[in-house]
Amino acid sequence: MKRRLKLLVKIIAVGLVLLPISTFAQPKILNIGTHPVGTFFNVVGNSIGAVISKHAPLRAKVMPVGISSWMPRMVTGEMDLGVLNSTDARWAYFGLEHYKKMSKGRGFPIRLLLTGICNDVSIVVRGDLPVEKPSQLKGLRIAAGFSKAPACQLHPTAVLANGGLTWDDVKLVPVPAPGAAVRAVIEGRADAAGSATTGMPAVEELAAKRGARFISLDPSPEAKARTLRIYPDGWFNLVKGGTYTGVDKDSWLLRYEVYIVARKDLSDEIVRTILETLWDHHSELQNYHKKFKEWSREGYASKKLVIPYHPAAVKFLKERGLWTKELDLRQKELLAKKR
Repeated sequence: MKRRLKLLVKIIAVGLVLLPISTFAQPKILNIGTHPVGTFFNVVGNSIGAVISKHAPLRAKVMPVGISSWMPRMVTGEMDLGVLNSTDARWAYFGLEHYKKMSKGRGFPIRLLLTGICNDVSIVVRGDLPVEKPSQLKGLRIAAGFSKAPACQLHPTAVLANGGLTWDDVKLVPVPAPGAAVRAVIEGRADAAGSATTGMPAVEELAAKRGARFISLDPSPEAKARTLRIYPDGWFNLVKGGTYTGVDKDSWLLRYEVYIVARKDLSDEIVRTILETLWDHHSELQNYHKKFKEWSREGYASKKLVIPYHPAAVKFLKERGLWTKELDLRQKELLAKKR
């Protein structure tokens, strides 16, 4: 009897060792890092989390702590997904700018899952100010700095450059994140908020309390060149008047891709489950925010790829005919730069 018991214990032990690692790698809770509450990135995180939790054998938990807090957790495995702009993703992947010290120059182990939804961004001013173009921002108090979302500082810098201005021409009111910038305007501590995006919940609140107006960029070749020299990851987009709060007339805003990234070692099985769930239930996203009407499945393939895709995402895009020669070349190039 004792021999049989010992033999059974050995068989179970060997079986546990031989089980695929992915069996234990399946997170019961999928942690998603976003910017703080009040930002569009937080809306994206909560929306995809809701769809995943509803239709997949995973439960998403959104952690609105800011990139500087959630990005290091990609290394420890405490964070599974993250929502951020493409520039922050590029800096984090290569260990540049703010992320150089944070990652000790090695960069972070992140991979792109999908994109497709874009942000239209500019400086937003309170409604009672007679300011409509970048050159008129001179002398105003602008809330920015963004210690918890470093790349966002490029947005107001690019808007100022569009009008021939620099930070020496305005008064910087330091805040940690874009939502806090709008909050500073609501509370009267600033006249304008840097890196405000259309559809941003905080902008809706500002409009209700003090009025809100997005600054329209000058699309002339010279002004455009100044802008994109500061922010090469973006492009100009004409937003129709009345489409979003704060855009009362047709306005040129700076557009960039929103990235949903995963830690490098997230299993292929989980990545595929996430992508298939979002693909199959894509139309449900429109229930969470009207801006998601602009989010097409075809957009899962990046227009300006700045970090490599997760291998399972590459396979997924190939199966749906969205993987191009250009993406393949860019993928190989980005991977080779980190070897």
